Amino acid sequence: MYVDLVDRQKARNEDIDPEIAISGGAICSPHLFKQMKDVLKLKKVKSVYGLTEVTAVAFQSLYDDDERQATSTVGYVGDHLEVKVINEEGRIVPRGSPGELCIRGYSTTLGYWKNEEKTQELIGADKWLRTGDQFVLDEKGYGSVVGRIKELIIRGGENIFPGEIESLLNTHPEILECHVVAVPHERLGEEVCACVRTKSAVALTLEEVQAFCQGKIAHFKVPSRLELLESFPKTASGKIQKFKLVETIVAQA
Repeated sequence: MYVDLVDRQKARNEDIDPEIAISGGAICSPHLFKQMKDVLKLKKVKSVYGLTEVTAVAFQSLYDDDERQATSTVGYVGDHLEVKVINEEGRIVPRGSPGELCIRGYSTTLGYWKNEEKTQELIGADKWLRTGDQFVLDEKGYGSVVGRIKELIIRGGENIFPGEIESLLNTHPEILECHVVAVPHERLGEEVCACVRTKSAVALTLEEVQAFCQGKIAHFKVPSRLELLESFPKTASGKIQKFKLVETIVAQA
């Protein structure tokens, strides 16, 4: 939504005077936050993180947080919740280390309606909810989303989270919106596919995208496939549906 708002405001230059914008539901890059503030003439930009299972918000930027905290984290954990970040063995990782975010509190769901299997999988007997998000919690209680664990790309044995690549490509001057997914590869298992919506009628090439990435991210994270799209499958609330994106790409291969 904010991508389109920024693009529309650039074209129309409406006389607007908003106070604050709050981003949630998907990872918002620092580059987009800067564009939001500059183009939409915002005084403040803030982040929130939550999910239906915790009755919406779990982390949020505080009103007086500095801009770095507000744009590089999803904010501070709510006082009504307990959180922990665990590794694959279920052990708590040190602050600043990535792992799966787990949440517990009185606003957290007790289970999934008529789905005991999913309830047992994601909610333990101790009522800790596994979010499925790769997350980093700092010493002050501020959190950062690395990406969805199930969206992890494993390319030739290397683990790649799409968020890092998306944040980089969204700074490309000709890219309006970008989403990175894993698609099957016979030799490597999976390859990195960048799906982009460009500005105007720009015909971006894979070679141009790869050249833009060189030296900015590890070589194995550089996309080996490019899909130019005019729109992306999203939920009614605007969340990208990457599984549908992959289905479409694979079907066209």
